[in-house]
Amino acid sequence: MARIHIIEDDAEISSLLCSYLEKRGHDCVHSASSEEAQQRDPADSDLFIVDIMLPGQDGLSFCSWLRERSQVPLIILSAEKGHTKRIHGIELGADDYLEKPFSPRELLARINALLRRSGQGDAPAPRRLPHRAGFDGWVLDSVGQKLHAPGDMHVPLSSTEYQLLVALMTVSPEPVGREEIGRTIFRLELGPEDRRVDILISRLRKKMTSNDAGADFIRTVRNRGYQFCGNIRELD
Repeated sequence: MARIHIIEDDAEISSLLCSYLEKRGHDCVHSASSEEAQQRDPADSDLFIVDIMLPGQDGLSFCSWLRERSQVPLIILSAEKGHTKRIHGIELGADDYLEKPFSPRELLARINALLRRSGQGDAPAPRRLPHRAGFDGWVLDSVGQKLHAPGDMHVPLSSTEYQLLVALMTVSPEPVGREEIGRTIFRLELGPEDRRVDILISRLRKKMTSNDAGADFIRTVRNRGYQFCGNIRELD
């Protein structure tokens, strides 16, 4: 759970944001102006979401004020189009910038990415896989980057399928989020409508179950991502 401070003068937007984020495990505080937000200790928050157009001091002024006191991650929201405000915000120390209207799912993905980078997120620490990792009759050869089904049947994997399997196994039994998979394998931040991770998961599942009908090792964890459920052990 992160403590998120939303600075937004539109009561409807701030209420919707608070409700959305709190349902996903975060704790939200709301201020209707920069001046109100400055009455609080920045250290009490793990991340700020700041609208540019505020009564009194604008969001860019708040960003400048915050950076003189703290390196807490900050996302700027703005209804203004174009790059000028975006560049100015980044120059003042904002970590990210999102134009209105925006998808709450995209905002949540950006929040989680910033929390991980700042050390506030709960991404599990990866383990080092053995050279030959066994699970329920299967063998993953991390040296040759090959996967073998029960009976020593070779299962050809693409580069991205292999990377996905390793990413899931190295943090098992913890799940891995879609956004984290996107950054690890595709080197990009996934948009809310981007289905390439889901397609990749589906391909890997299909290859495994076509060789072993009981190979139900990759499971979907609601609101958290995908989990590898095999019992991993080191082989000689």
